[in-house]
Amino acid sequence: MEDILNNIYAFKALQSIALAIIVTILAKIAILVSAKGRKRTSEAPHAIKYTAIFFFGFAFIFIWLEGVGPILTALTIVAAALTIVAKELILNFFGSVVIFWRELFAIGDRVQIGEYSGDVIDKGLLYFTLLEVGRTPFTGHSTGRLIKVPNALTLTTPVVNATRGAGYLWHEIHFSLTGKSDWEKARGHLIEITHDFQKSSSINLEKVKRVFESRKIYFNKLTPKVYVSTDTNGITLTLRYICGSREVSGSEDFITTRFLQELESGGIELSVRR
Repeated sequence: MEDILNNIYAFKALQSIALAIIVTILAKIAILVSAKGRKRTSEAPHAIKYTAIFFFGFAFIFIWLEGVGPILTALTIVAAALTIVAKELILNFFGSVVIFWRELFAIGDRVQIGEYSGDVIDKGLLYFTLLEVGRTPFTGHSTGRLIKVPNALTLTTPVVNATRGAGYLWHEIHFSLTGKSDWEKARGHLIEITHDFQKSSSINLEKVKRVFESRKIYFNKLTPKVYVSTDTNGITLTLRYICGSREVSGSEDFITTRFLQELESGGIELSVRR
């Protein structure tokens, strides 16, 4: 044992092993503590993991290079080399800093960035992972495929987050009617059907309004609205309403199905676009 302690390299290796064990234990304890009373999608474990890695790396360099001066010199050399040969890796790393610092999205959020869209299922130092949704970003269903997106993309591409705002969004459905249709009757049916959908989905518009306002998003009214316009094919009704960010497809199906059933009562006829 005395020979090992007298051997500078063996002693440093023991210090490094002890450091790794201590950091690992402390990180696991911190993750367990943070997990109590939190949701499964909490990002605390990721923040703790990357903080532990950073601390271990800095302490490891300090152990082997002895002192701040050599550390700064080594870091300068490493930074210069990385800038030349690994620019993409550096940009990805800074991208991860921006993602965590600015809270662009959390695990479980549905986002669109460039041509990629899906639900965030993992975040890392270089990439984040999306569970892909269909071609229509916020109305499509999961394809089951995973997309590894470089973090650097968040530095140059707008990130659209359908979940973070309030978990709700405005959606529109268009219906084309013939010129002879009773558009007032059709508009009344659409408003009534939309209220039924929101009731079945337990959407409390007053509560949704407060959630929006807590995020500095203000709307005068959140009640469904039908806009009427005309074109060469007849009359167009545009229904605008609030629904959950993950309920777009379901709301379209509910409203469209019920509206088609109302056509049987007469007075309303869909127009075929040419």
